[in-house]
Amino acid sequence: MNDTKNGTINSGRIEALREKERQIRAAIAAETVKRKKREFREFERLKNIIGGALLANAVEDAVFSGHLKERLQKAVTAESDRSFLRGKGWL
Repeated sequence: MNDTKNGTINSGRIEALREKERQIRAAIAAETVKRKKREFREFERLKNIIGGALLANAVEDAVFSGHLKERLQKAVTAESDRSFLRGKGWL
């Protein structure tokens, strides 16, 4: 009788631990999603800040503008992006 009782207790404990594990995995997944969203927002902010600074400098400095256009010529490969930049005078 004692073995059956311990087996039931152990089974219940295992189920409780499995439920805790499920909750922990869900919490980890949620935190991972939050982190990825935060990293994406930060990267977008970096692009805006750095891009704005580069554009402002290019407007003021023709030599820098020429260097930037050379880099864009090499770096931008998507045709839709190239077409947009061409229309704005950057390619």
